[in-house]
This record gives sequence, structure tokens and C-alpha cells, in this order.
Amino acid sequence: MEPASPLAPPVVAVMVVHEPHELSGGGWFDEVLAGLARQDYANLKTLVLVTGDPGDVPARVAAAVPRAFVRAVDGGDGFGPTANEVLHLVDGANGFFCFLHDDVALEPDAIRLLVEEMYRSNAGVVGPKLVEWDDPTVLQHVGYGVDRFGEIDPLVEPGETDQEQHDAVRDVFALPSACLMVRADLFRSLGGFDADISFHGEDVDLCWRAHHQGARVLVVPSARARHLEALEQRRPDLSHEVLRARHRMRTVATLTGIRRLPLLTLQMVLITLAQFVVGVLSGQVARAVAGVRALIGIVPRAPGVIARRRSVAPGRLVPDREVVGLQLRGSARLAAHLRSRDARPDAQRGTGRAWRERAGASAAIGWIAIVAIVVIGARELLTGGVPSFGQFLSFGDSPRALFDQYTSGWNPEGLGRTGASPTGLALISLASVVTLFRMGLLHTLAIVAPILVGAVGMWRLSGAFSTTKARLATTIVYVALPLPGQLVSMGRWGALLTFAAIMRRDLDKKPGFKARDMIDLQSFIWVQGAQEYQA
Repeated sequence: MEPASPLAPPVVAVMVVHEPHELSGGGWFDEVLAGLARQDYANLKTLVLVTGDPGDVPARVAAAVPRAFVRAVDGGDGFGPTANEVLHLVDGANGFFCFLHDDVALEPDAIRLLVEEMYRSNAGVVGPKLVEWDDPTVLQHVGYGVDRFGEIDPLVEPGETDQEQHDAVRDVFALPSACLMVRADLFRSLGGFDADISFHGEDVDLCWRAHHQGARVLVVPSARARHLEALEQRRPDLSHEVLRARHRMRTVATLTGIRRLPLLTLQMVLITLAQFVVGVLSGQVARAVAGVRALIGIVPRAPGVIARRRSVAPGRLVPDREVVGLQLRGSARLAAHLRSRDARPDAQRGTGRAWRERAGASAAIGWIAIVAIVVIGARELLTGGVPSFGQFLSFGDSPRALFDQYTSGWNPEGLGRTGASPTGLALISLASVVTLFRMGLLHTLAIVAPILVGAVGMWRLSGAFSTTKARLATTIVYVALPLPGQLVSMGRWGALLTFAAIMRRDLDKKPGFKARDMIDLQSFIWVQGAQEYQA
């Protein structure tokens, strides 16, 4: 396939199509093809790469875009590897490649506006403003911000209405692969998309390597496209969270400068472990586990990562420090979270002081005070250990002995008897991994940790309040209650767990949840704890 070039520079629209009939009958695919057919650009060729069961895709493409070139790709699994077929099917390095998902409906002038801005700004990669499929007044993507850990900041909030607040052409670190236009010579010099990234992350990897060659990556909001964005519904066979984490870490490991890589690796380990703890406590278990799996899984993939680093090394024409300067400082995930907090309808806006409060400065100070209260109050337990009394029975000295007792079928209580042993023995044995098999430390943490867990739960529950000060006051009062100290002095571990049971998911997000509901729940938990204490 060789595009002609009469007046305008040639553009090849490369669309990867995968069984569109599997989602709602595929009627939306006709709108996608109609968007391609209505383009007003003078020198546009269309290449449709079909994967999976083609069904009636060739006939539908021929009816809507008669001059389109359709090719079935055997074994094509993933957008990037399939889109790389354009390198073999299209000759020459002039013009542009416009890569499209099969669920993107372009406005009639989208291709023309992208080409014009490509020349006007001397860019290497450009992309349009993406809006929701069913409601084009709602923004979906206007480029990505990316931090040094490969985390993506979408730059817009879910459900954000398009009021022209993002209509300026600007540099971004990455663009969604749903629709991005790349100079043909740049795409060939980059070697195309990373062939080992099937889904999720191929766009960040390509744009990151484009920055290494000094190319600008721009979002062009005047060009618009509707995007269905239903990959998870269309491909339920894929582990999407695992793929996101795995490809993110692969990209960071292969594209980070060698001088920064050792320190960044250590930071990545610490950040992943911290995100695992926060994810488990906040109910995002799948995402938390995916991060740990990806971190562990990169070890056996190290030879492939090293080989990839060698292959991309010739393309590093720009110093790594300049590329890092284009990335977000700090954490993209934290920045997106803080921005979503600021966007709450009941949040106070308009003053620098309110912004600093929402940004977390006072929250950090407050949490330091909370942790200090707990540590000072439990200093004797933390330094001398918890004596065995009441329900604070010792875990023993050996986790192996506990596990052997669990699997032996012999219960030594009383005079001893045969039968199943409590499952708690196995759980305690496995939990000792966290404390490096130090049973005394595990015993102490099992007593002290519920106090902090209750504090975290109260912090999340008090999200019904709009200010950080109100949340801090509620949490500090909860931690300062004398009830936990009395429970510890009586050896009532079950009551301590009741105190920590305020850790509940998403209560502050329920419709109609008010502060009085939170107070009622507080009172209920305190009464339950007191009853357990009295028992």
C-alpha cells in the first residue's frame, strides 16, 4: 500500500478492529466508519487491520469507506503489536500515521486540524480532545500527565463538563492511543509501538521514547472525537489491572536513565508497598495486588528489560534530565486524588489558605500528632512487649510450631483431643512473615495496630465533612478516647477489634450520608466497645 501525495501531505489512518459485533451488536461501529468517511482532508488513506473473528467487518468497511484497505492480522493480540503492521504495509517515511481504536468517531475536520497543528508547532505526536460517546459535552481525555513512576494523571476529572477550559494547544507528556497522529519518519525511527505491550501502556511508552528524540507531544483540543472506551467490557478475558501495572513498570525500567534507575528502583519498591497497604485498607484490593505482582514479576523478566534498554539506547538523543523535567513532580495518583477532592461541590474554594488545607499540609501535621499520641500512649508495650493476660495470650516463639500444630490434627487444649485445630493458628503463622518471623513483635502489633486502624477508619468516615480541619478534629477525638487504654489494661482484644471496626468502605460516598449519620455510627461503635469491655 503506497499513499499518493498530490498537494497535501499524505496521512494514513490506521484503525485496529477487533470483533465490534461483540458489544451491543456493534451498531456504534457504523458511526466510527462514518466519521472516517466524512473527513475533509484531501490526502487521506485508510488502513483497517482486523483481528479475531472478522465477521462482517470487511463488508461494513467497504460499504462505508469504499477505498479503505482491509487486512486480516493473524494472531494479532494487542493494539500496539497489530498497529505496527503499518510499517510493513506502507512504504516511505513522508507524511503521517493516524492510529485509531475501533471505537473512536472523529469529527469531520479532525484529521485536517491535527495536520495543521503538526506543521504549525513542529510537533512529532499530536492528538485530539476526546469526549464521552453518549454525551459529547463531557470530557474524557485531553492528554496525560505522567510521573517518574509511570503513573498517569488524566488531567480531567470523571464527568467534567467541557466548558472550553482545556481548549488551548499545549504540550503534554503522553496522549491516549485511542487517536494519535505521529510523523511517519519518527514512528519508523522509534520502531513503532513496543511489541511486548499488548494493552494498556503502549501510548505512554511511545510518547516517552518520542521525548527521548526531542519530539514535541501536543494535544489539539480544536480537533474532537467521541470515544466509547469499553475495552474492559469487550475483553473480560484480560486481567486489566495486572496489565496496567506490569506495562507501567516495564516502561519505567526500560526508559529511565541508567543513573537514576537504582534510586528509582528503591523508590518504586517503597511506593508499591505503601500503595499495597493503602489499597487494602481502602478496598482497592485488585489494584493493590496487581502492583505487587508486577513488581515481583519484573525480576524474571529482567533479561527482556535489559535487551529492550539496549534496543532503545540509540534513540536517546535528549539528555534524561530534560525528559524528567517534562514529567509531573511527586505522585500523579496523589495529584489526581487531591484534585478530585478540590472538585467536590461542597468544597471551599477561592483562597490560598483553603487550597493549602485541601492540599494536605494540615492533614500531614494532624496525622503526625495522631501517630505520636498512639506511640506515646503505647510506649511501654512497644518497648517491653505485651504481657500474656486476658485475651492477650502469647503467640509462642516459633511460627513453624503453630503451623505444625494446625496441620497435626491434635488439639492440646485440656487433656488433649483429636480434631481440627483453629484456623487462627495458621493465620498467625502466615502473618509472622510481615514481622520477619518475630512472634513477639507480631503479638505487640496485633494489640497496638487496631488503635491506628480505627483512626484511619474514622478519617475515611469523616469524609462527609468538607474541610480537613473537621476531619482531623473528629479523628483526633476518636483516638484520644480513654476506651482503648481501658481495654488494653483489661486484656480485651475483641473489644479493641470492635474499636477498629469503624473501617468501612465508601460510607462518605453514599447518597444522603450526613454528619449526623456518622455520629450515630460512632455512638453505636462506642456502645458496642463498652459492652464488650463490660463483658
